[in-house]
Amino acid sequence: YFYLYLCNMTVEKYLKENKAVNVSEVAKLMFPKNQSAKSYLSKKLNQKDGLSFTQKDAESALGAIKKLYGVIDSLTID
Repeated sequence: YFYLYLCNMTVEKYLKENKAVNVSEVAKLMFPKNQSAKSYLSKKLNQKDGLSFTQKDAESALGAIKKLYGVIDSLTID
């Protein structure tokens, strides 16, 4: 497993700023039925087309990140 140690960073900020995270893979786990999951997540993170990154998205993203990368210390939902 790939372990990351962070200092109180939100999931949204982590996805926007951490280049080590494969956002496409996170998006696929978050939105498994959406063929354009990466684009959809990107729009949510960048508040495009009236979309926003919600509390539910943060919870889903945190679960996906943990599944892909293992233990994440100090990563918060909000």
